[in-house]
Amino acid sequence: MATSMQQQQQMMVTMMRAMTQNMGMLPPVQPGLAAPAANINNLFERFQRYRPPTFAGTHRPKEAEYWLNRVTKLLRPLHCTEAESVEILSYLFEKKADLWWESVLRSIPEGHVWTWEAFEARFNEKYFPQTYQHERKNKFLRLQQGGMTIAQYENRFIELSRYASEMIADEVIKMRRFSAGLRSDIRSKMCCASIRTYAELVEMSIRVEQDEERVTWNRS
Repeated sequence: MATSMQQQQQMMVTMMRAMTQNMGMLPPVQPGLAAPAANINNLFERFQRYRPPTFAGTHRPKEAEYWLNRVTKLLRPLHCTEAESVEILSYLFEKKADLWWESVLRSIPEGHVWTWEAFEARFNEKYFPQTYQHERKNKFLRLQQGGMTIAQYENRFIELSRYASEMIADEVIKMRRFSAGLRSDIRSKMCCASIRTYAELVEMSIRVEQDEERVTWNRS
């Protein structure tokens, strides 16, 4: 009797899930990820307005890097949590990339909460050979602002920093590397400032840059 009731309940749950998916209310639940909440649906709908490119997998690291950089930028206006960002991007995988992601999900415990760092580590391991990662890491270590604005320099800094995750995990080391790449005229004006975080460092750099631009404008 009890077994019969349990079977009926299970059939009802299965039917409700099928009806919900057919009505387009929720995307199918993937293993290893919690069922999407209403907030995820709203975020994904907003994300789709930017027409994000799908990703089918590739043997060319630069193509994978271009895709990841592009969709990461499209995510920024949504102000997602790291777990939400990973979940949203997972719906852009197709073909071989989708098969790879499903295998990743099967390898982790149920209820696992993704961090962006963990997602990038998996993505890099799959699509970026060690030689390519070493090359990009060296570019990160040698990165200089040069003729770039602070905003352009920081974007490049963030893009390359994914290949030196062990360095940027430490806030102090991350700040030192960013400061080392700044133009000397900007860096010298910040040497006595009390800066405690990376965000404060970037903000202060922008202020110094703006002050210099105003001085140059007034002289002209």
